[in-house]
Amino acid sequence: MDQNSNYITIEMNLRLQMKDYRIVLGMKRTWILAAVVGAIQFLVWAIKGHHF
Repeated sequence: MDQNSNYITIEMNLRLQMKDYRIVLGMKRTWILAAVVGAIQFLVWAIKGHHF
């Protein structure tokens, strides 16, 4: 019984860690996407504003 309870605890801990990992990955992806979009908008603004 004790070993079975232990297994369930380990499984729940692993699931929580995976959930946290996915949240962190999602946040990193969001920041990278925001930076890329910002850079593209800046380039478009620079090209339109300052005709090279």
